[in-house]
Formats: sequence, C-alpha cells, structure tokens
Amino acid sequence: MRSTDATVPPATAAIVLQLLAGATPTPLPRHRHDLSRDDVRETQRARVVATAIELFADHGYSQTNVQDITKGAGVSRKTFYELYANKEDVFLDAYQAVGVLIGEAGLGVDDTDDLSLTPETMIEYAQRLLLVMAFAPAATRMFFLEALGAGPRVRLRRNQAIDEFVTTTAPALRDFRTRYEPDLPTLTIEQCHVAVAACIELITQYLADHEAATLALLAPRLVDAVRAIVIPNYHSE
Repeated sequence: MRSTDATVPPATAAIVLQLLAGATPTPLPRHRHDLSRDDVRETQRARVVATAIELFADHGYSQTNVQDITKGAGVSRKTFYELYANKEDVFLDAYQAVGVLIGEAGLGVDDTDDLSLTPETMIEYAQRLLLVMAFAPAATRMFFLEALGAGPRVRLRRNQAIDEFVTTTAPALRDFRTRYEPDLPTLTIEQCHVAVAACIELITQYLADHEAATLALLAPRLVDAVRAIVIPNYHSE
C-alpha cells in the first residue's frame, strides 16, 4: 500500500483536473503494453481521486463508500487497496492534488514571497485563485463543504494548510498595513488568521447557495473583508 505522505506528481494532478473537467478516462491496457507499472498506478490513482472528489461533492463524504469509488473509477477493490488504506487517504491525496495544481498556477503559498498587495492587486489575486477553484467545482465543494466531516486526519491537514497559508501571506498583509495605515500597530498573526478565516467562511456560505463555477464573482467581497481587518480606516480616493 502506498503512503499518502508521498507527493502527488504534477502530471497525476493534471490528469485529475482533466477528468474533473469532463475528459474521458484513457482505457487501461489489458494485454502487453509499453507502460511502466508506475505509469499504470498513477493513472489508476488519478481516476480514483477524480471519482472520489465528484462523489464526495455530490453525495457527501459519509455517504460515499469504497465500492462507489471503485465502480466509478473502473478499478478493482484490490487495486484500490493497493493504492489506499481507506477513503480518508483518498481525501488526503485529493488535497495534495489540488494543492499541486494551485501551485502550478502560481497561486500557492510558495508564490507569495514577492507578493506586494495594493487594493488593485488584491482583487486580481483573489479572482485568479477563485477562477482556479471554479475550474474544478467538485473539488472546491468537497474541500469547503465536506472536509470538516471527513475524519480527524483530514481536519488536521486542513488546519495545517490554513496555517501554512496564513504564515506565508502574513508578511504581505503586514506590509500592506504599513504602507496604507502606518499609524496602526503591526498586524498580528492572529489578525491574519481572522482575515483568512473570514474569506473561508464567505466562500463556504457562497457555495451553499451558488455554483462553484461562479466563484470569481465573490472576489470583491473577499477583498472587502480583508481590507476591513488589515486597513480598516483606509479609503481610496
């Protein structure tokens, strides 16, 4: 059984996204072929993850079982358990896959080092991030609406991802306050957490009543929430 601590390769993450976007899965060869064992396993892995994302989003994590996933992915139970111990492991892999895609799009936490925020660039960054989420609506619904009910390991990974994002964006948020509201105290890490939590809550509420494909429309509200916390007294001319 493969460890879910292993990084999801970008190529596998890309296949997951293609499948979520409606691409037809490539049939796996049944006879002699030139594919390596690793190639076949990564293809199977991508099909399992993409199928699980859609099922978790459509039916809920608790209502989806391994048989549902294997049937939808077109793999055997034996293959599933060679890849994963349980559906919680699949959820963790899905987290990694989408994280890889966000990083490949230049929107991951490693891409915030040189982020210089202005009211205009905040809108642009929020729109780009929301557009990536909108491109994989099932994954977005799963992470925002199902993650808290997907078991302790998933909740822990979710909290770690939020902590990582807050830690890496805090310098840009502090610099933003210094430039636009220099008389205010330095932004604390707790205040940065509040700003990110406000955005998460707005996205979660939006997804409860709207299609994920329209998420980019939420960008101005996210920016307003962040500005209310980071530069509460600033008004653009």
